[in-house]
Amino acid sequence: MRIPTLEDATRALSLFPSLQKALSSGPLSRLSGTPPSFKAEIPGGTPFSFCEASRPTDLFEITSVELTQQPVYIDDEFTVHVYGSFRGSFTPNATLDLTTNCGSHCEEYGAPPGETPGETGRIGFCEVSQIEQPSGGKERNATCPPEEGYALITLEGYVMPMFFGTPCWYNFTLDAKTAEGERIYCFTTEVCLRWEDEDKNKGYPPGPWNDCRWPR
Repeated sequence: MRIPTLEDATRALSLFPSLQKALSSGPLSRLSGTPPSFKAEIPGGTPFSFCEASRPTDLFEITSVELTQQPVYIDDEFTVHVYGSFRGSFTPNATLDLTTNCGSHCEEYGAPPGETPGETGRIGFCEVSQIEQPSGGKERNATCPPEEGYALITLEGYVMPMFFGTPCWYNFTLDAKTAEGERIYCFTTEVCLRWEDEDKNKGYPPGPWNDCRWPR
């Protein structure tokens, strides 16, 4: 057994703006705070952590990440809230790369030692990012690209069974950059995805992945 090959990882996770919904004004009050150290889990109680490539100079200084539901199952819709502060604005043609691979479990899927087969898909940052920022003492739905200052980024996702129908461990990395290649943010997670209906999970070949549990 191996991790499914994705023709387009970004589309597979379905981060489409048509699913985005405006949030109430309350969450913006949670933007203050000291940014966490890098190469560490991000505050907020989710399995997300900073990428190895993350730096204190990233354009979006993340203070916390929230996931609207845990665990997330196959065929679930979910929302990710990313709180922080923009150090400045950038041109509208920024991009978001979503990489999906087998993470630390690649050898269990039959990959050669040291290799992490997977796929990377790219989509416009502003296409999938709903950004809210305070302006003049009032909150507003900001257009993208953002302004300098506090912000809440909302991403909507869907675990599409066509691509993620096999219960196992998956690694997801979201890496946002400007058109000039400057990093906006990067965070990653390795999670177990299963069907909520246990009878569906039993229909797959036996292996260590059958007993994985959220998040890892």
